[in-house]
Amino acid sequence: MKRLPLLAIITALASLLPLIGCTCAILFLSPDHTPRLLTAAVGYGAVMLSFLGAVHWGMALEQPDIMPAGGTQRLTNLRLAVGGLPAFIGWIGLCAATVQELAGLMTLIAGFAATIVVERMAWRRGAMPRGYMTVQWFVICLAELCFVAILAACMGMRPGS
Repeated sequence: MKRLPLLAIITALASLLPLIGCTCAILFLSPDHTPRLLTAAVGYGAVMLSFLGAVHWGMALEQPDIMPAGGTQRLTNLRLAVGGLPAFIGWIGLCAATVQELAGLMTLIAGFAATIVVERMAWRRGAMPRGYMTVQWFVICLAELCFVAILAACMGMRPGS
């Protein structure tokens, strides 16, 4: 199995910047900006989820020499089958946000949590490059922290809170 390239680590960490920016803006700017920032955060979260699924599609379509020995066709089929689920969950989150913003946010929280479970299972089977889980844990945990902070801030702004 290949090692995770340094550029992959750098871009994974950099991918958090828009979400961190939205979170900080929601926490520290006027509440008048919150609805647009919440929409941006949910939209970006959906994009992030789509990318996480796309990683598995990319690995399924990659040359067989990076796949673990034995059972590669089954693993490839599994990756192709579940690789689209994060994008679907992200889309559900976007749709839910059009009805109730916080429902979209909670959908993304659940989607990222489910994704890390699936990522860990793939990593434990040796189906992911070395270093991948460390980066994924960091990225997903920080994304979840941002979503929870946004959720807490928005719940605190609701009338009657």
